Amino acid sequence: EDFYDGYVVNAIIDAAYASMANKHWQPVDLPLWRGSTGVAPVAALRDYDAEHVLIKEERMMDGSTKLILRHKQTGQVVQRTVSALA
Repeated sequence: EDFYDGYVVNAIIDAAYASMANKHWQPVDLPLWRGSTGVAPVAALRDYDAEHVLIKEERMMDGSTKLILRHKQTGQVVQRTVSALA
């Protein structure tokens, strides 16, 4: 951690207090941003296969991978677990 980390945390806390006082979401005011710009949104969808979009991929403690997928046509959300041995 360095001074900048505390600066960011304080800006977030200030925005949270302002949001509570105004009863509306307030933006985080960070005049100095050291993070990346022009990156793809975190929520960008990735194709898993021809029929599904990957929503989330999570590594489990046993080494397997849990996938949360959404069917492209129906919108149905399904969970699949891929064995670590596969």
